[in-house]
Amino acid sequence: MSRINQELNKGIRHSLIGKYSLYLLQITSLSILARLFTPEDFGTLAALQVLILFFQLLATSGLAPAIIHQETISINQRDGIFTATLIIGISLTLLFIYLTPVLANWLQLTNVNLLTYVLALNVFFSALAMLPLASLQKDTRFIIIGKAEILAEIMALMVCILLYFLGFGVVALAIKLLVTPVGRFVFYYRFSAQTEIGQAKLGTQITSILPLLAIAKFQLGFNILNFFSRNLDTLLVAKYFGISTVGFYEKTYQIMRYPLQLFTFAINPALQPVLTRYKHQPSIIFSAYYKLIYKLAVLGMLTANIIFWYADDIIFILFGSQWLAVSELLKILALSIPVQMVLSSTGGVYQAMGATKEMFYCGIFSSIVNVSAIILGIYTGEMTVLCISLVVAFIINYFQCFYVLHYYVFRIKGLKYFVLLSLLVLISLVNLLFESTNNVPQDSFSFVNSLYNIANVVLPIVVVAIIAFFLNRKMRFKI
Repeated sequence: MSRINQELNKGIRHSLIGKYSLYLLQITSLSILARLFTPEDFGTLAALQVLILFFQLLATSGLAPAIIHQETISINQRDGIFTATLIIGISLTLLFIYLTPVLANWLQLTNVNLLTYVLALNVFFSALAMLPLASLQKDTRFIIIGKAEILAEIMALMVCILLYFLGFGVVALAIKLLVTPVGRFVFYYRFSAQTEIGQAKLGTQITSILPLLAIAKFQLGFNILNFFSRNLDTLLVAKYFGISTVGFYEKTYQIMRYPLQLFTFAINPALQPVLTRYKHQPSIIFSAYYKLIYKLAVLGMLTANIIFWYADDIIFILFGSQWLAVSELLKILALSIPVQMVLSSTGGVYQAMGATKEMFYCGIFSSIVNVSAIILGIYTGEMTVLCISLVVAFIINYFQCFYVLHYYVFRIKGLKYFVLLSLLVLISLVNLLFESTNNVPQDSFSFVNSLYNIANVVLPIVVVAIIAFFLNRKMRFKI
């Protein structure tokens, strides 16, 4: 096995351990909260959370990848960058407090004044946590990052449940969104003392952030475009379909994103730090990357098929019978999982190769396609049309993104690897030919039966995968 594959596998393994532990806790947390709060509660928060995510994006400004890309960062530069993120955090927090009532008025949300101030602090601590987190990512300390995120999630869940039983209602959910970034910052900051960059303090060289901003400008532009193309649907559904509908839609989208979190999002943090070491050897990165995304495509294909055929059981187990109305939407969005898993992994490659300009242009194209799909779905007034349009948009973006990756980043024109990859990510669409339209009554579901139905499919796959893994290691077979 080549050195880059060894380093990549080690980084991915550590990232998976930390992320999987966190995701297991988050799924458990969400299953509990979905039974305590109503779709309307989640809908209100989902609409406001779009604004939070946007300000979090501005707070980091693509700086974390820029820091990871740097060879060295001096102590004075580090402290100056940390002070700059403090100033950015305060500025964005004040702007958030000003803009949230405007958004709430447009969406006709009421009684959000307290939520505004609670969620504003989320933006501040997210900005402050950027540098400590980047220092841990640069050193590939993903297990430590996982510990920090798990501790923060446990704290947030306990506080949320306590406030719920004290009668705080939807505010308890907002407090959870506050406690999580506060806890993460505290733990990131403490553990960053063990990194090469070190534990940041307030410094005077604030201008040290300017070279990073120059590197991060295309990353920031891509993130902004990607953000609006991925979150505009939530705002428009809230505006034209109502808060209850956006609550259902947000949960559907969340389930669809779980596989991305479990696989692609868990792997992505390891891609850039490892691949950056080989940024002057694109052929090596190309080979290592394709070995990885073939595996992602197969995982995505299996996951999409399982979710498509067992959507009702999955929803019932995670959220309860009150959320079963989202089943049909989940089936449609599940078909995009293989494409999104592969597509989401490209960011680390673009960043490692220093091709953030090309990534920005891809972001412009995908934003136009995604927004067009969203507007079409909203115009028809049908949630199913909206979901189908998004799936088509993801597929179009997949082809465009890999065209740029092949011809302008790797500068490799061979298509045989891409053709095989495309077959793996698109074959799940065949499920549409065999879909059943029979609706199962809600009262016929039980936790035991649903769990048995899913386990009956998942366990054999897991057993086969484990056997194949050990045989592969024993026989030293290179995939």
